[in-house]
Amino acid sequence: MNLRIQTILNFWFEETPPEKRFKKDEKFDQLIKQKFLIDYEKASNNVFDDWKTSAKGSLALVILFDQFSRNMFRNNKKAFDQDSKTREVVYNAIKLNFLDEMNQSEKFFMILPLIHSERIKDHEMAYSLLEKYLKDHPGLSDIKKFWEDHTIAIKRFNRYPHRNEVLGRVSTQEELEFLKGPNSSW
Repeated sequence: MNLRIQTILNFWFEETPPEKRFKKDEKFDQLIKQKFLIDYEKASNNVFDDWKTSAKGSLALVILFDQFSRNMFRNNKKAFDQDSKTREVVYNAIKLNFLDEMNQSEKFFMILPLIHSERIKDHEMAYSLLEKYLKDHPGLSDIKKFWEDHTIAIKRFNRYPHRNEVLGRVSTQEELEFLKGPNSSW
């Protein structure tokens, strides 16, 4: 396996404790940027497109684009720049049955970009994949709750209101009210 693929996957799945993965932590964000910014930039410029031909390579791209980007570029629109490319990697991985080669944690992170999407069709696909691939996941009830909270925002607004400011979008009054409530920003 490619050394950079292995380094990315080892960092995320072996070196990083699960509780750190979704926590806002400036030191952790800087560590990811220091270790993986060059990989992210190369992947963004299609240098690593050949990674899409394997399950592990596809997963490494998803981690770079969907997880590391949100750490490296927190509170910056660049955090979302590769979201459509990420979904293409996910669609391709599904088509090639790569999820069959992954463990539960890897499957979860491969499907997660569909929940990060602002398209309801992606959410519907994620729920279908949840039933197929994650029904035995030990954190299934938490995953379902987390995903349902996300889908509520998409069904109601066709976008994530908490992204509006960073993406330069004007929030409606209804969105501003929604953001005052629980489970409205991730």
